[in-house]
Amino acid sequence: MRAMLLAAMLLVCSGALATPQIAAKRVDMRQALDDLALAASNHGMTIVKVQPIDNALVKRGYDNPHVRLAFIGSETAVRWAEAADPRLLNLLPLRFALIQQGDQVLVMTDDLAIWMPYFSDTPGRRLLEGWEAELKDLLQDFLAQ
Repeated sequence: MRAMLLAAMLLVCSGALATPQIAAKRVDMRQALDDLALAASNHGMTIVKVQPIDNALVKRGYDNPHVRLAFIGSETAVRWAEAADPRLLNLLPLRFALIQQGDQVLVMTDDLAIWMPYFSDTPGRRLLEGWEAELKDLLQDFLAQ
């Protein structure tokens, strides 16, 4: 429960106050990262960085929350964002929080709907809608691995 609260705080404090998209799977963290990498690859993206959160918290005296942040992107997404609306570059690479809870890993990503009002009826909005659909498909692909 504490890990779930921490992950929710990470997503909220990072600037987006939307409901995250969540998928849960009975695997360990290593397998979850491998499955997420494969799902990303199936969608033309790669994991560009994995940031462990646990080490810094443990050093500060907190319990190990078993949390990783995975950043996923592609050159194509960057080019499309530049062409559609350069403000979209602030959202890249896309971020996933992975939280180990017992024998399962929760994978969460931001709901991009919070950004829609800033891009009303523009190419940027259509790109955001496409990314949002892609993230949902990617999480489904993650579950199918």
